[in-house]
Amino acid sequence: MSDGNRGFVRNSFLTFSRQVTNIVIGILLLVVLARILGPAGQGKYSLITLLPTVLLTFLTLGINTSTIYYISRGDVKLNTVYNNNIIIGTLLSLVSMGIGAVVIFFFSEKFFNQTPHTLLYLCLLALPFMFLREYFQTVFQGLQDFKLFNTAMVVNQLGILVFVAVFVLVFRLGLEGAIMAFIAGNLINVVYMVYQLKKKHKLRFDIRGFSWEYFRKSVNYGLKAHISNFASFLNYRIVVFLIGFFMVDSAVGIYVTAMNIGERLTIFAASISNVLYPKIAAIKTDEERNHLTSLVSRNIMAITLIIALAGTIVAKDLIVTLFGHEYETSASLLQITLPGVALLSVEKILSNDIAGRGKPELNMYLSIFNVLFNLVLNVVLIPRYGVTGAAFSATITYFVSFLVKVVLYKKVTNEPYHRFLLIKKSDLKLYRTVIRKLKLRY
Repeated sequence: MSDGNRGFVRNSFLTFSRQVTNIVIGILLLVVLARILGPAGQGKYSLITLLPTVLLTFLTLGINTSTIYYISRGDVKLNTVYNNNIIIGTLLSLVSMGIGAVVIFFFSEKFFNQTPHTLLYLCLLALPFMFLREYFQTVFQGLQDFKLFNTAMVVNQLGILVFVAVFVLVFRLGLEGAIMAFIAGNLINVVYMVYQLKKKHKLRFDIRGFSWEYFRKSVNYGLKAHISNFASFLNYRIVVFLIGFFMVDSAVGIYVTAMNIGERLTIFAASISNVLYPKIAAIKTDEERNHLTSLVSRNIMAITLIIALAGTIVAKDLIVTLFGHEYETSASLLQITLPGVALLSVEKILSNDIAGRGKPELNMYLSIFNVLFNLVLNVVLIPRYGVTGAAFSATITYFVSFLVKVVLYKKVTNEPYHRFLLIKKSDLKLYRTVIRKLKLRY
């Protein structure tokens, strides 16, 4: 195994181990909020925090993706990226807060009719920290410093959990305390990342260091990926608004619980995807790119399908044990969505490869189609079948998207389908080698 591939495996394993910690904390946070707030309160919390998350995803302009791309290629000075990201992130967060206030004032009765409007306005205060969090995390990712990248993610979740314990459990502030914890957790995360960037890379903020040239380059590249990422985000999250529009907040809480647990299945794929994107961008030959992504893709396919099957079997016991009998319906929703989520894991790998080759527009076209397709399915199925219709809409969309992405990847790389979809005997030998080395180490 080459030094580059050893580094890739090491970074992937490090990312995976930290992601496991992050997910354990995230699930604990979900359990605490679900148990204390109940389905209705959990639904309100999801809708309130979804608003700034949508605004963040909509207005990043792809600067986060460009940060990874240009840092990994060594095309821009690190301090230039740091200065630009702070200035752009701050300005965009102020714009997003203004847009959010307008949305709440004019449309809250339609989409947030059962949600306290004061808490919607309060949650907008998280946006400056969310923008800076997003822009700083991708600096670590571009540097391929996955120790700090993943630690920052853990700090974010742990911060929210600690403040939930303080505001919700100790001071008993309920939903308001949960929103305050959400804001405080993002603030703590930004402080941590600024400290690490200054300590490790001696970065200093200087408003005069803003680069218009880099800004134009980053937006030009980033917008292609940005449209794709935003469309993908809408594809996963628009259903929450639609359930809130057609049904009640408790239904949102039931669906979000299943969705959040299901998304934990993608942990392994997400861990490797975070490492794969800057790696592919830095690799110079298509042959090495094809070999690496094919190896990753087919193994992710096998692993996630096995986990999805196991998750389908234990779904009911898992949901009831963690969240209580009030969330029993979430178990059936989880069983419906797990096959689609497994395919989504593979699609993420292929998407990051395509973006890393400098062709993010291909992901953009498919993401736009997915949003429209999923929107039509949800509008048709939710009024008739409720949250069950939403779950089927998600699975059908993931399946169609997976098929199209597989064909796109084949055309871009000329790799045979079996090479990046079906596990090989040599992969099993690799597993045995890794297990043997782990036994010798421990």
